[in-house]
Amino acid sequence: MEQCKPKKFQIAILGGGITGSSIFHILSKYTNIDSIALIEKDGKLGEINSKENNNSQTLHFGDIEANYSVEKALSSKEASQMVVRYLERLGEDGAGIYKKSHKMLLAVGKKEIAEFEKRQNEFEKIFPNFKKITREEIAEIEPGIVNGRKKSEKIMAGYSKDGFTVDFGALAKNLATEAKKIKAGAKIFVDTKVIKIIEKEDGFKITTNKETFFAKAVVVAMCSHSLMFAKELGYGKEYSILPVGGNFYTSSRKVLNGKVYTMQSGKLPFAGVHGDPNVHNENETRFGPTANVMPFLERNNIATFGDFFKSTLCDKKSAIALLKVLSENTLLTFLLKNLIYEIPYFGPRAYAKMCQKIIPTLKYSDFKNSKTKAGIRPQLINNQTQKLQMGEIEIEGKNILFNITPSPGATACIKNAAKTVNKIIAFFDGKYSFNKEAFEKDFQ
Repeated sequence: MEQCKPKKFQIAILGGGITGSSIFHILSKYTNIDSIALIEKDGKLGEINSKENNNSQTLHFGDIEANYSVEKALSSKEASQMVVRYLERLGEDGAGIYKKSHKMLLAVGKKEIAEFEKRQNEFEKIFPNFKKITREEIAEIEPGIVNGRKKSEKIMAGYSKDGFTVDFGALAKNLATEAKKIKAGAKIFVDTKVIKIIEKEDGFKITTNKETFFAKAVVVAMCSHSLMFAKELGYGKEYSILPVGGNFYTSSRKVLNGKVYTMQSGKLPFAGVHGDPNVHNENETRFGPTANVMPFLERNNIATFGDFFKSTLCDKKSAIALLKVLSENTLLTFLLKNLIYEIPYFGPRAYAKMCQKIIPTLKYSDFKNSKTKAGIRPQLINNQTQKLQMGEIEIEGKNILFNITPSPGATACIKNAAKTVNKIIAFFDGKYSFNKEAFEKDFQ
C-alpha cells in the first residue's frame, strides 16, 4: 500500500543480488553519499540468480574457460582478483561463503588436445601458474577422471591450485550487511517488489508493493528484469533477451576433488559440461548446467512470461532479432541437443552419459534427487546485428543505470560496481566523490 510521503534517498539500488549488493557496498564505503537504499523483492538478499543452487558457484578467472578470448580472460582475471581480495579479508567469516579448490580444464581426444595446447601457448603468460599436466598427473589429483577410461583414449589437462568455489548469495548478504555497518544512511528493504519507476523533474518515483520511494538517481540491478524497466522508460531498445535456464545434477558419491571444466566452443556463451564441488558439502559433485530457452525472466515464476514479452517480444525488431539468433546453426544445434536432456527417463540418463566425458564410471544412479533448477541467464541480443552480445552491459539514461549481468557477472561484481559508482558520482556534477585511492588499496 502506497504511503502519502515517500521515503527519500539520494540513490536507490533496485535488486539485492550480488550485483546490487556490490554497488550498495562500494557506494557506502568509498563515497560520501549519505543516503542509499537497497530494495529487494525477495525476503532475503541473494536468493534468486545469486543463490548457490542456481549457479555453478565458480569464480571465473579465465584459465579453465576455454571459450574465453585473451581479452576476456585478462578482464576476468582482474575482476576475480578483486573478489579474492574481499574474500580473503573475511577471515573466519568467510567459512560459509567460499572455499578454495583446485581446478582443471580437461581435453579429451586428439582434436581437443591440439586445441588445448594451442590455447595453452597463447594463455601461459596470463596464467603462469596454470600448468599442463599428463594422464599420470591427472590420475594423482583426480583419479575419477582416469578410472574406467580406455587406455587408448588420450587426455590432457590444465591445472591450478588457485580455484574458488563461492556462494554468491551469501557474499551478497555479507556485502550489504557490511555496508549498513559502515554508513548509517544505508538502508535495506526486503519483501519490497518494484512495480513502477516514474521519471520526475528532479529524480525518480519508485512504486512498490509496500511503499513509495523517491531517489535522485537509480541503479536497476535486477538481472533479466533490468531491460524490461529500461524499455518502459524509453532506454535499451537496441537490445532484447534470450532467457536461458538449465539444470544441475548432483552425484550422491564424491567423484571429484575440485572443479573440472571441459573444452568448449568459442562461438557459444554457454559453458561445456563441468563438475563442481558444492561449496556447502564437499562430498557432493554438481554436474551441469544444461541450457534451455525459457520464455520467462525468472525461474519457477510463470508470471514473468509477461515481463519477457515486455522486454523482447513487444516490438517487431526485437522479436525478429530473437528468431534470427535462435535459427543460427551452431546455437540451434546446441539448444536442440539440450532439449533431449529434458525428456523424462531418457533425458537424465543421456546427460549422465555425457558426464562420462569427465567421470567414465558415472551412472544415472549416482545422481542424487535427480536434478536442481538453475537460474535464468539473460543472454543479450543486439537487435542491430541480430547476434548474441557477449558479457554484461550497463544501459545509461538520465540519472539512471540498468545493469544486465549474465555469466560471469558474479565474478565481475566488484569491478563492475566501481564502474557504476563512477557513473553515479558523475550524475551529481561534483557534489559527491569516490575515494578511488582507498578502493584501489583494498582491491588491487
